[in-house]
Formats: sequence, C-alpha cells, structure tokens
Amino acid sequence: MAWIYNSSMSSPALPWNGTLLLDAHVAVLQGHAGGSDTHAHYAHQLLLSDGALWQVEVAGVQQQGQRLWLPSFQPHAILSAPEAGCTLFLEPAHADPEQIQQQLHTLPADITALQERLPQLSRPQPLDRRVQAALSRIAEHLPGPVPAADIAEAAHLSTSQLHRRFQSDLAVTLRGWVLWQRLRSALMHHLRGHSLTDSAHAAGFADLAHLSRSLRRMFGISAAQLQGLQLHAA
Repeated sequence: MAWIYNSSMSSPALPWNGTLLLDAHVAVLQGHAGGSDTHAHYAHQLLLSDGALWQVEVAGVQQQGQRLWLPSFQPHAILSAPEAGCTLFLEPAHADPEQIQQQLHTLPADITALQERLPQLSRPQPLDRRVQAALSRIAEHLPGPVPAADIAEAAHLSTSQLHRRFQSDLAVTLRGWVLWQRLRSALMHHLRGHSLTDSAHAAGFADLAHLSRSLRRMFGISAAQLQGLQLHAA
C-alpha cells in the first residue's frame, strides 16, 4: 500500500484529516497528519517540502530536510512536518530505488504535479511470472486465510522457493505481503464509510484490536486516527 500527505504534525493522538488517493501500488494523502510512534513499513516513504523542513528520527538519529527518503522497513518517526509538505509511499515491488535517488531532489511537493512524475519512479522490468502467479492466487484467497502451500503450487514453486522468491523479488516475506494487503483493504473499506470494526473483519483481521496492533506496528498510529480521512478514487 503506498501514500502521500500534506501535513502539520501535532500530538500522536491527533487524527489524520485529509484526502487519500489510493492507487494500485501508490497512495496519496493530502491534509493534516497526526503524530506517529517509531515504526517501519513495507513501502518506501518520500518526504517532500518546498518550505519548512521535515524533521524525522531514523534509527535513533534525528534528520531534517526538504527532500528525504526513508527506504522500506527503515525504523523512523516523524518529529515535525511542514504545513505544505507531501509524503509519498511506494511499494518496493513496483518502485525503482535508483530513480528515486536520482529524482528525489527535483520531485515537486504538489500532489498534482507529483502524480505526473510517478511513472518515472516505477521499476522498468515486470515481476517474474511465477511471482505474478503467486500474487494473483493470494488475491483470490483474501480476505480469508492464505495457505502458503497453495500459493506455491499456483506459482509452480516449492514452499521454500516461494518464500525465497518473495524476499528476493518483493523485499518482504509472504506473511508481510499478506498483512500489507489486509491493511490496504481495511483502509479502503473504512474510507468508503464502514466502521473500523466492520473494516477489520472485511479485511480478514480477527477483530479491531488486531487491526489496531498492525497499524501501530507498521505506521505508528492507532486505528482511531484514520477517522478524519476521505477517500478519493484514483
């Protein structure tokens, strides 16, 4: 699930308020973001600003700047954010790290202009066909249980080969990928007007507490902080 937001950071308990543009492998959030605890997530995160500096803590070290890149699964916390800043989340499976590094300092902090640049940040080569087959079978199983043996069979791989393929091609474990998809699904369901509890169940979480723990671990926020967001179809 990848994302973008304009924010003025405050207390970690404050809700996120704004509009979320959620596409297949990218999400764009524009508005006011509440605070977050230290966390790490699957998506690459780019912090962009044409004005005040972003202030972040990365692996215990404070950094600041107008253009920052937080790679996939890099522990971090946003200490303060500019009022007119943007954050972009890109799924590593479909992002080109070399292009991210080359273009980071020229990327616009305006959501409309930034959308036009997104194709330039995409990986140039498609995923291995076996990985594509595995992802298709996972989509068929969700929001229910996702048995690794069945996914491996669909991809014509052994279970151990499947796990290695996910690590090498997607930079995430099979379990991590499934969790990412459940979080994405729960967010989409909630922003379409359903309660957080219903959204948790619709995405395959055991209950709201399970969804909340996953959000806290991956994004450093509680489920309640999402209630100010509005969905904008990509």
